[in-house]
Amino acid sequence: MTPFRKKILLAVTALWLVAVSCGRPQRQVQFFFLNDYHTIDNYKRISDTFNPQSGKKVLVGRAVLIYLLEMPVEELVTSLKRNFALSEEYDVPLLVEIDPISFWKDVPWLWNWWDESAPGYNPDNRNNVEWFGWGNDNAVKIGWINWGVQFRMLPMANLLSPAYQDEVKQRMRVLLKETKRWYRSLPRDKKYLLGGIKLTGEMGLGFNNWYYPDGNSYYDKPESEDPTTGVSIYDVPARGVAQIGYAALSAAGIKSEGEVTPEDIYEVESRFCRFIADVAAEFRFPREMLFLHSCGTLGDKMACVQEGACPSWTFYHDMGLHPEETNAMDCLKESDAPYWAMAEWNIWDQPEDVWYETLQLCFSLPRLKYVTLFNGSTILLPDGSVNEGAVSAVKRLE
Repeated sequence: MTPFRKKILLAVTALWLVAVSCGRPQRQVQFFFLNDYHTIDNYKRISDTFNPQSGKKVLVGRAVLIYLLEMPVEELVTSLKRNFALSEEYDVPLLVEIDPISFWKDVPWLWNWWDESAPGYNPDNRNNVEWFGWGNDNAVKIGWINWGVQFRMLPMANLLSPAYQDEVKQRMRVLLKETKRWYRSLPRDKKYLLGGIKLTGEMGLGFNNWYYPDGNSYYDKPESEDPTTGVSIYDVPARGVAQIGYAALSAAGIKSEGEVTPEDIYEVESRFCRFIADVAAEFRFPREMLFLHSCGTLGDKMACVQEGACPSWTFYHDMGLHPEETNAMDCLKESDAPYWAMAEWNIWDQPEDVWYETLQLCFSLPRLKYVTLFNGSTILLPDGSVNEGAVSAVKRLE
């Protein structure tokens, strides 16, 4: 070996050792994902609008939203495989989004504790739903959420119930196994098609499925008679409505009496995120591909800062325009993850220059892996047209 070649070899080895010691990929690929439900097929529209993407700084992809307990897992697997095939066919990267919390109508044997005439009835299911006081005689049977408009929900799950977690674990294993199988099948130069896996929906106990005072009394009444005051996300622990969290605290042995504190709520959220990260760890995905998601106060946001995964947060309104100002950045300082992400982001009706300048700011932030647009129809309009200003802005992210 010549002295010159030896120097080159030593230099390359040194660079490799630095990269390994830093625990970060040598080249960061970034993504802008358009979010939609897993049954929606918009790959061709994304391809026609944004491809080819070779050599671009930010790749435009598809976020595939799956509610883990909403339908039989076999149907979810079929849908997921279809998305994988379409991703390859149209060369559109995807983000697999698994939400084990929001909707769980497919598992009434976990939550139906009150209706003997309906599937899954078991009075012991009181222990798998949240309580509005200490003891399962305070089990909830209804909840509320507001995603633009308020609507009713099934009872909030007891996130730390062994039965609930067992069902989540089994189903997540099935979906992660299929995802791992697909990822391994991709040629090396196509691995970018799996942009990441988001393992939770937006974590925030008490505001994504809340309980109004005396909420069970509304169950048999018309929805038009429901309270409409909503929640105060930052008013922890009760969020301005009825306190829940008693069931999770009891199930985990955190406490079974006394006052619920903000720290108690944060502990429940953190333990659930830790549980989900541990399930994903079984499949040995690179940490840079796994993301947890939370929102709310600084304490809520810390729930997704866990070993083995990367954190991601919700960014809307002023936070969408100036993401470096949100306290999520304070949480990021506590994370040793190689990346983080904007799991929900939108600035809606803005001119092209605002879209471009805001996205440019976002993607210039250190360690940012992806931004997910909630919802994708903001750019790909339902009538078949596109938001020309937003599309032009995204294309300028060279």
